[in-house]
Order: sequence, then structure tokens, then C-alpha cells
Amino acid sequence: MVLEISQYTPVKDAVAQALAALKQPEVETVPTKRAFGRVAAARLVSGMDTPPFSTSHMDGYAIRARDSEGATGERPKRFAVVGAVPLGGKPALHLVTNEAARVSTGSFLPDGADSVVQLEEVRKVGGKLVVTHKVPPGSFVFNAGEDVGRGRVVVKSGELIRAQDVGMLVGVAISRVKVWSRPKVAVLATGSELTNSMSPAGIKTRNSHAPVFMSLVEALGCDAVDLGIAPDKVSAIRTKIVQGLKHADIVMMTGGTSVGRADLADKVVSKLRPRVLCHGIRMDRGRVSGLAVVKGKGIVMMPGPIQGAMNAFILLGLPMIEKLSGRKETKMTVRAKLTRRWEARKKFPNFTKVVYLKTFQSRSGVAAAPLAGETESMSLLTDSNAYTIIPEDVTAIEAGREIDVHLLPGFSFS
Repeated sequence: MVLEISQYTPVKDAVAQALAALKQPEVETVPTKRAFGRVAAARLVSGMDTPPFSTSHMDGYAIRARDSEGATGERPKRFAVVGAVPLGGKPALHLVTNEAARVSTGSFLPDGADSVVQLEEVRKVGGKLVVTHKVPPGSFVFNAGEDVGRGRVVVKSGELIRAQDVGMLVGVAISRVKVWSRPKVAVLATGSELTNSMSPAGIKTRNSHAPVFMSLVEALGCDAVDLGIAPDKVSAIRTKIVQGLKHADIVMMTGGTSVGRADLADKVVSKLRPRVLCHGIRMDRGRVSGLAVVKGKGIVMMPGPIQGAMNAFILLGLPMIEKLSGRKETKMTVRAKLTRRWEARKKFPNFTKVVYLKTFQSRSGVAAAPLAGETESMSLLTDSNAYTIIPEDVTAIEAGREIDVHLLPGFSFS
């Protein structure tokens, strides 16, 4: 059902409808060494201990700690050096009372040994190793399974696989992993006034908004599809959207969402027989945004002004990306103190609000300064590095209050 623009759907209701109709994400298997930046589709469990054998932390000699009991400078303990352990091999040696073996950093300990005495703390006299102090058990030893034990979950389902996770997976001999397929997100700019030319704009407006969202979807681990610009014509917009739905999982379109003569987004999308269509969302700014799902694929209708478009991306588009990518969370959230009082605009104060912030480190922790500006202002966004989401029923927050501050890849950091 198409809603009149005078009726506004709460953000959570619009998103819930869209997510329920969105197709389920797909799973694929990739080599571990190519899994960086992907999202695990199942938990990954180590089938082995790491290290598989106890190893030395130092260059020195492996001994049995109990053989050093009572050693002093006046009454040292002497050990027979029975061999050396090569790096990368399991030693054939087995140490018995008062025997030692030469080891290097990373060498496996021979059977019977439980400690290492550092090279600089011993000397040789008459072919014997002289130890002048008690060596505690486990000294300079990295025990078998101390890093990773057999059966440990090394990556949880829904977690992003980071560089160190790749190293961990290789270290425990997991060669292939199941990951969620990388979502494809198509971005379309609509408006006869737009141009991609970098020449002096003249009467045309440079298409500066689409690259923002292309960059953000890539930073979130998606494949971005550039649909270019569609003029304000039903046939042109429809062609582009159909093309996007064919090649992508989500189509994000900017412009044409209001109620003017040239605002055609709702008219075009409604003719695609969407299972879900909400036009008019209880969000400020960006109330003329819309959400649709056509044959399991999402359409996010974002306003032309950049702040409203960004709000729609955060509140409407991001949940779709999270579902399709299998990620539990795409953004990082920290607590910060508001530097000055924030108050909702007089228009639509009881809508969901996105407030952009400049965060910085203060003496008492993280501080967040609320920013304000016209909805067309790109500089408001470039001046900010974070945002917070204010519920419908909150219309003011006093200075000094702690709030949840969201850091989004591509927006807050790269």
C-alpha cells in the first residue's frame, strides 16, 4: 500500500517491514587467505592446539626445573649438554636428571624439559653447563595449547574477519571458510539538473552525492554498482531501477522523493509491484524518504538534499546492508559527553532524529559537539566524524549528558 506523504511510518516499522520481505543472504566458501574483510557465516573452531608442542621463548638451554633446586653462585648446578634442538623440528631427545639441550627462540622443547634458562645467565665450565640460580618451572616456555586450545572458537558467526583473524585461521590449519556473499548495492542519482562533468557547472549541478554513498557501501564491505544519472522522466528512472534490481541486491536512489511535479520516485517504484512500499518516514530530516522491496530486493528512496539522504542511508539503508552481509553490527558505538545542549527543531520534533557530531578527546574522556546546518550543507557532514540517533520522544539533551555515539566506516574512519 502506498502511503500518502501526510502519513509518516515510524522508522522501526518501515525497517521491520522491509527486512521481513528482503531475501535471505547467501553463503559461499572462500580460501582463508582471501577471507579478509568478509563476514563469517558459521563459527570457526580450532581443531588443534597452538603451539602443538611447548616451545622456547628464548635462546638458551632447556632443562628440568627441579634439577636446578638449591643452585647458587657458591654451589652451582652442573648439566650435561646432550644435544641441540633445530628450529622447525620435533626433537628426538629425552632429557633425564641433570641434562640440558641447546634451544633457540621458537624451538620445541625436548621431552622431559619444562623450563629454559637464558643463554646470558649460564656459562660452560669443562664442557658442563653451569647454572647458578633456581629456575622456576615454565620459565621462558610457551606451553602447548597456551595460545589456542583445541575446540576454541576462533571466529564467531557474524563477525568480520580481520587481518589477525586470517593469521589465526591459517595457524590452526583452517584452509577454507564459509562467509556471507558480499552484497551488491546499486546507487542511482535522479534529476535533470545533474551532471557528472567536472567542468564549470554552469546551469548544471555536479553529481556529488552519489559518490558519497558509493564510497560508504564499499567501506561497509559491499560491491558498489554505479547506475549513473537518470533525468526526471518516468521511463528513464524505471529503466535504471530495473537495471539495478537485475544486478544488485539493493538500489539506493537519491532525489525525486518529495511531492513536486518532478518527484517521480514513488510513482516509478509503486508500478514495480513492490511487496513493501513506505513513502514518508518519521525521520527528521528526510521525512520524504521511502523504502520498498521488490522480489526480495530492497529499494531505498533518499531525498536530494545531502543531510536528508545521509539520514535515510543510516536509518533505512544500513539495516538492509547489515542483514544481507550477515554482520551483527556495522558501526562502532562509544559513550561520549555532549559539550553543549541539543534541542530538536521546531518542525517534526517527535520524529526520529540523526544528530551529527564532532568528537574529540577531552580530559574527562570522549566529548561530542553537536553540529547544525541546512539540509543541503555538505560541509556539515565533512565537519562531523560521528552521529547519534535520537528517539522520537526525546526533544532535548542537556550539556554534559553521556550519549551513544556511532562511528561508521567510511564516514568516521577509513
